[in-house]
Amino acid sequence: MADTSLTLLDRLRRPDQPDAWDRFARLYAPLLLEWARARGLQSADAEDLVQTVLVKLIRRLPTYERRDGQTFRGWLFTVCRNECHNFRTRPATRPVPGTDDPLATVLSPAAGDDPDEAEYRRALLHRALAVVRADFSPAVWAAFTRCALDGAPADRVAAELGVTANAVYLARNRVLTRVRSELAGLLD
Repeated sequence: MADTSLTLLDRLRRPDQPDAWDRFARLYAPLLLEWARARGLQSADAEDLVQTVLVKLIRRLPTYERRDGQTFRGWLFTVCRNECHNFRTRPATRPVPGTDDPLATVLSPAAGDDPDEAEYRRALLHRALAVVRADFSPAVWAAFTRCALDGAPADRVAAELGVTANAVYLARNRVLTRVRSELAGLLD
């Protein structure tokens, strides 16, 4: 992908060309994903970031103007890099990178806490899960439980449920965000 087709960029600006966005996403989503992973994001976070960048591009591409000496890919990389920075600096709604268990940040007591603290955290987590369950569709809840609670890989859960892996990641993150919101202030 040495050069970006000017024809494709022109087609993206026209509302009567919805297939242009599909083509653009198929061409550039893998590149954006690679860039996000190269900047240290976990796979699920990188996929979320790609979706964020694509949504941002829907608004920004119609007014994009190539400057002298600038390439489209260079501009796109800058957008991606800035979103990576925003992702890392906004308040945490997801586990710390490197934590494989998405509930580990809720369950693990602070260093030096007694064993009763761990039991307290588990009880709070189970109660929060029971409270928020009604807020989600059965499909979202199934994706969350299989991925976050059972530890099944997102691609396997996606195949089981007949959805995309991205839908599984989004379901997991939506429920975890809601659980963390429910638990805010209770685990300090």
